[in-house]
Amino acid sequence: MVKQSLKITLVLLSIKVLKIFFPKGNIHRFESALKFYITLSQESTANYAQKMSTFLYPGITHKPWYEAHEYNILTFVQNQLQQQFNDIESEWLAYFLSGCNIVSRFNANNLFTSLKEDDWKAYLLWEKGNFTQIGLSHFPKTVDILSKLEPFLYPVGHIEFYVMKPGVVLPPHTDNINTSLTCHLAIVIPEDCGIKVGGKTQGWIKGQTLFFDDSFEHEAWNKSQEERVVLSLDLYHPELTKIEKTLLQFVLKNLNSSFEEDVVNKIQDTQYKENFLDKQAL
Repeated sequence: MVKQSLKITLVLLSIKVLKIFFPKGNIHRFESALKFYITLSQESTANYAQKMSTFLYPGITHKPWYEAHEYNILTFVQNQLQQQFNDIESEWLAYFLSGCNIVSRFNANNLFTSLKEDDWKAYLLWEKGNFTQIGLSHFPKTVDILSKLEPFLYPVGHIEFYVMKPGVVLPPHTDNINTSLTCHLAIVIPEDCGIKVGGKTQGWIKGQTLFFDDSFEHEAWNKSQEERVVLSLDLYHPELTKIEKTLLQFVLKNLNSSFEEDVVNKIQDTQYKENFLDKQAL
């Protein structure tokens, strides 16, 4: 804790200097988020892990669903994925037919007790700024396509194929930070499957993308008789400036390792999160 406190102190001092040299960098938003983080870390430690996984960022658009045309970055990501969908799909099908057994990033039962171990699987292609050996070995064309998107990838996020078995329903849950967006590219989409984010339901369309903010409560289901497969990417929120991204990367990678370890959010009080962001916007 002493080492972490020292890091935070140094960051706060650096912010004062950076605000002078980057007056249009929106560094005040990062400063507000960091101070909120500090406040939580200094409160009661009765639920320490939950508090320290919280990093709410004010001053950026906060809504459940995003359209690609709203931001140039999202348009670029959409075009890159959809225009080369055939290569991505063919590599997935080749893997599926090969009989290879890649180990999932998580055990679904550890995340949701209502699920069995392999009801929901994640085949990891990218994490911590690097493509995995699985990605490089089994999905080289997909990795080449995704490498063009690296400037937009969230540094502590993931790229992975999500596979949901028939009949599976993911319970409502939220993720812990609002500085990223999730992009889904639909690969194998049977009938009667969908996703609800922030109370609005959408369905996947094969070969097309969806963009959403998973800090809102979300759930998904596959009520068909076939597996559902999407390629999922974690992206920086498109309104963050370059200097904000640099500061965020430092915080997320150095101040608390739990950021990298969380799979689903430990924040259950969604209304509390909404109230904080609303107050910061005033």
